[in-house]
Amino acid sequence: MALTADDRLDIHEVLVRYGFVVDDRDWAGFSRVFTPDAEVDFGGLAPIRGVEEIVRQYRDVLTHPLQHVIVNHVIDSVGDDEVVVRSKALFPVSDDGVFEGLYRDVVVRTAEGWRIRHKSMTSFGGKDSPWLAGNRKRMAERGASLA
Repeated sequence: MALTADDRLDIHEVLVRYGFVVDDRDWAGFSRVFTPDAEVDFGGLAPIRGVEEIVRQYRDVLTHPLQHVIVNHVIDSVGDDEVVVRSKALFPVSDDGVFEGLYRDVVVRTAEGWRIRHKSMTSFGGKDSPWLAGNRKRMAERGASLA
């Protein structure tokens, strides 16, 4: 079954909403973005499992760029109720200008609408920026588990 235009718009919205809930520190909004059993894997850090732990880590442990600019979504259908989406992301960061990344999201249809079940991010071109290296150090100091 092909995705409808409404499906594509809903998938796009959940990906954009992710950036807003992080930037706004809207921790309650994570339930409108992730499935309860979601996993986040940013590479270099241990995967974070479950929406409650994702919220705790984002709120108490992880550090964030100044803003998430998520663009250029490519949706690959896996099945009627699951897609894989790749998105380019630009993150304005202090001192270093812009950090570039590539998100890969597994997005599934739920009774509440489309939600992210698995999110991963790699730096664009596979290179770590000075900001990302420093950020990993800061997050480790705050208790993040490194992979």
